[in-house]
Amino acid sequence: MGSTRGMGEAEDFTVHFWGVRGSIAVPGPKTVRYGGNTSCLEVRCGDHLIILDAGTGIRDLGDKLITECPIDTNRYITHTHFDHICGLPFFVLLFIPGNKITMWAGHLQPDYTLKQVLT
Repeated sequence: MGSTRGMGEAEDFTVHFWGVRGSIAVPGPKTVRYGGNTSCLEVRCGDHLIILDAGTGIRDLGDKLITECPIDTNRYITHTHFDHICGLPFFVLLFIPGNKITMWAGHLQPDYTLKQVLT
């Protein structure tokens, strides 16, 4: 797939689903076809990387991305239900100096910041 940009240059656009399950991760032989991890998507457009949600699928994504360090990415949390954030402590790239990971969140209660909710 591609999209047009600028003076006729095309950039690749890809989406990889690292997790698609709700509420409870269920990886194993019975879920090989559709996956068993909770919500996490990797979106690439040319050199740009966007990560949507941080369910248990983000652990495998981090293991893959470690070969690309240092990374510069935006990570969007669609909402802070547990199945969308529970993989965050296992995202190894958060703990490697030199990576730039900007976090954004939607659907927060007005009185709370993302840091407060994650804490």
